[in-house]
Amino acid sequence: MVIPLILVLVVTLARQGTKPTRRPTVVATTSSPSPTGTTTVTPSASPGDTLSPSESPSSTAPVAAPTGSASEGAPASSLGPPAAGDPVPAVSTIVYVNGPATIQVYGAADAGKPGTRLPGHNSIDQPSAFLVLDQQPGWFHVLLPVKPNGSSGWLKASDVQVATTNHYLRVTVSQFRIDDYVDGTWQAGYRVAVGKPSTPTPTGLYYILASQAVSQAPYTPGIFALSGFAPQPIPGFLGATLGLHGWTDSSVIGTRASNGCIRLASKDMDPLLHSLLLGTPVDIVA
Repeated sequence: MVIPLILVLVVTLARQGTKPTRRPTVVATTSSPSPTGTTTVTPSASPGDTLSPSESPSSTAPVAAPTGSASEGAPASSLGPPAAGDPVPAVSTIVYVNGPATIQVYGAADAGKPGTRLPGHNSIDQPSAFLVLDQQPGWFHVLLPVKPNGSSGWLKASDVQVATTNHYLRVTVSQFRIDDYVDGTWQAGYRVAVGKPSTPTPTGLYYILASQAVSQAPYTPGIFALSGFAPQPIPGFLGATLGLHGWTDSSVIGTRASNGCIRLASKDMDPLLHSLLLGTPVDIVA
């Protein structure tokens, strides 16, 4: 049974002290696209946290993320370093599907115990990416973009390509902030809006499932679809996927205003949109 990947609003490597680049370190390579593309879409949407089905992108293949900054010269509403918290990994491993229409997911590192199949591409035809939690010879234990949040499974190493990223995002809901870490070291922090009390932003470990550049308000400059789900169904584009996205109305930043998604001021979303890899971890904590 194929469980469809669900997309809504909502993917780099650098050493400390250098400018992040968009390309991952690919451990196993082929001539097919790596999971770095950002698909561009110009929606006609009303404020909310979803796109309607008619606003889905028409492109059928990953394309390179736009270069440059839509808000070049505008000061970012940056924050200082957060209080000391749990350490973050210096490097995270990502695996992605390179070509096949589906991929077999197993309940254990045992080919005799298959679980289900997932699509080989996300809803906008970017390669399906998975954040690696653990591995054994010939197998990867990965986080899955299915309900319930936090679901995991095992993939055969022979079925995937491998990449790494040294970026790690942490969202602290109670402090209305998102922090970007590189090589395990804090790099930047920005204030965000989070879910309303009736539709709270769910905590947990997720990852960037898909990326879209958006040229029209309110979602400018773009969105990341995450691998998790909002606590209640969100009307609109294909359901209740959790998102991290730009928001042109900066007056809501620092408040509980969304349907569960995380909103950044457009100028703060822009550098993230153009530097992060599909599969980048997004850790949402209380």
